[in-house]
Amino acid sequence: MPINSSQKQRLIIIGLTVLGCLLILFFGARAFHAFQKFDRHGPPDHFPEKLETDVEQVREWMTVPFIARLYGVPEPVLYEALAIPFDKKNDKKSLEDLNAEYYPENSEYVINTVKAALLAHQAPPAP
Repeated sequence: MPINSSQKQRLIIIGLTVLGCLLILFFGARAFHAFQKFDRHGPPDHFPEKLETDVEQVREWMTVPFIARLYGVPEPVLYEALAIPFDKKNDKKSLEDLNAEYYPENSEYVINTVKAALLAHQAPPAP
């Protein structure tokens, strides 16, 4: 019994539909596992045991709490050096934002003051 053209088309459509569903399942499962794996990896909960000492690594996008943890300097020391209030609203602002808000007339004041405060707070190098 020969297969006519409408039956061939129907078989091709069913075959392509099944193939498409299998591809969707395969790549969907891969994406699901990739997202699960990605969800397990986040930013580190702790900073490296060795504190940073090179103040030239300070960038304008950094926040005062981030710098304080990275260099092992208490936050109040940095805020006191900057003569900026030590409160939660300033914790989220970058050095660039703090400079624009508190010292708009001097574009490099905040970053240079933070670098100087970090140097002053660091222990002298061992001979």
